[in-house]
Amino acid sequence: MEPYLAQAQALWGSPEFQALLTPLRTLSSISAMFWMLARLADLALAALKRMLFDEVGALLSVAYAIALSVVYAAMMFYTSLQGAWHPSLLWRELCGFGFMYVMLGVTFTDLRTRRLKPHTPLAFFLGVCAYLFLARAPALARQPGVAEFHRVLELFAAGGWGNVMTAFTALVALGSLTAMAASELAFGLSPLLYKLRVIKALPVRFDFSKGGGRSSVPSLFRSFFILTLLAGAAAMAAYWWPRLRAAGRAAVPALQSRAQSPEAAAAAARLGRVLPAVSFSAVSALPRQGTVADLAIPVFRGLLSAPREADRWLAAAALDRLDPDFRIPRERLFTSTPSALACTWNGSDFELLTLPLPGDTSDKTRTYWIADRRGVHFTGVGPGDLREVAGSSACAAAAFGSGDGAVLLAFTEAPQAQGGPTRLWLTAYRPDKRQVVTAASPAVSASGDFDLFAAGAGVVFADAPVSSAAAACQGACGKVLGSRVLALATEPLVEYRGAMLEGDALKVLPLSDRTYERSGLDRNYKSLALFEAAFRFDPEAGFLNRWYRLALLADGRRCVSVALDPTLPGVEESAAWACDR
Repeated sequence: MEPYLAQAQALWGSPEFQALLTPLRTLSSISAMFWMLARLADLALAALKRMLFDEVGALLSVAYAIALSVVYAAMMFYTSLQGAWHPSLLWRELCGFGFMYVMLGVTFTDLRTRRLKPHTPLAFFLGVCAYLFLARAPALARQPGVAEFHRVLELFAAGGWGNVMTAFTALVALGSLTAMAASELAFGLSPLLYKLRVIKALPVRFDFSKGGGRSSVPSLFRSFFILTLLAGAAAMAAYWWPRLRAAGRAAVPALQSRAQSPEAAAAAARLGRVLPAVSFSAVSALPRQGTVADLAIPVFRGLLSAPREADRWLAAAALDRLDPDFRIPRERLFTSTPSALACTWNGSDFELLTLPLPGDTSDKTRTYWIADRRGVHFTGVGPGDLREVAGSSACAAAAFGSGDGAVLLAFTEAPQAQGGPTRLWLTAYRPDKRQVVTAASPAVSASGDFDLFAAGAGVVFADAPVSSAAAACQGACGKVLGSRVLALATEPLVEYRGAMLEGDALKVLPLSDRTYERSGLDRNYKSLALFEAAFRFDPEAGFLNRWYRLALLADGRRCVSVALDPTLPGVEESAAWACDR
């Protein structure tokens, strides 16, 4: 007995078995949550039917079942996509489909009638169609929202909750399937058992689906047919099992060599970098207080001991936001020494740390942290190549006061693709409380110049759209207002916005007056009101038209026409042009 127990323990602790158990535990946890939500919905709708009309209750039941089924199918498919690529991807997708199909049947089937519950056939069908559709368009399953939702489910499945849900799912699925199979076998073999005097009466089933009710009793031929199938299945299992084991053993080296190929390693490295980056970007959206925070804190504390460094970073970032008493020194969190930028604000010293995510090259900064006497704080900035903005003699990054003793630190994110925009990040930090409040990316610029300057209790910055304008025209460019056009160019409207900290939120407001003052178009539009009307200014969203055509006429006038899109021609009507004289 002891050798078998030792082998079982070695199998349980092996990396291969744990790699297989992790997605199975995630699948089981998601399935158990899906089953529970469906049961809770049944109870809630049963109560609502007493207060609402039957039609309204039926509509709510159908809508909820469809939403639950489609979301469940998406989570099942996303789980099947995880891991390093190798030829088992198709088998993972097939296993995920089978897992989902069984759980949909178990959840939506009435155990008394062995039929789908009322209002659930459409949800069952759409859930299956959603999984098949994602199999044909897997890029849709890589959306950040799907990844984040699945990441949350993974976190709950990582601890004891996942083991409990796995056991619960296995009991529900196996119990339902076993009961269904035993019932059908007993019903089909009942004539033979009756002839052998094992049972005293034949079972009778009634079907009321078509009205009137019809009874059915199995025939003796059906019993012999089922018995023949069982005997044939047992014979085939005895014949094919040794051959299947031999084929599996022969395929293992090939699968391992393919999974360990350079292509698979590169795919795994990319996947390992993308998932933490997506999760880091959502840390600032976590609520600081409430039920979600209370439930998430123990989960993230358990993740602090995860084997992957990126997971430990994610846990520290989340706990720094959720738990005011959380402390962690940089030596415990980072295995390598990060680059440090010194900063001083209101007599408080702290440092800005720059680190790449595990798997990235050292020259590619993906995360920014703040280190002070309390420990390490995640700024919420990332992913991308980040560099600081010069602007403060006492700080390596641009620093601007924002009231309540807080400071706004400005960083720029270099273009992630050739020809892409440079992005501005603002991080709000309170040195007195040693707390990162929030972070956001409020602006982009093609040139990388955001023209930052302090104003009141915040900072003003320039936000310029990336232009893919048509080529400028020189020479014969047509006519405007009856005069020949010597030159025609498309220009982006550089909009100025202000940012300040209000409570725990970064408030960004468009500043039409500063945009008007710095645009150089005050010669064309003689008042701010005309300027706002031409470019359609919205107090919340800012200017809706962000490009304009600048024409130099033969008579010396400089005229402007608003453009809805940089690649489209400007409006040619005379009323749409505003000239400087």
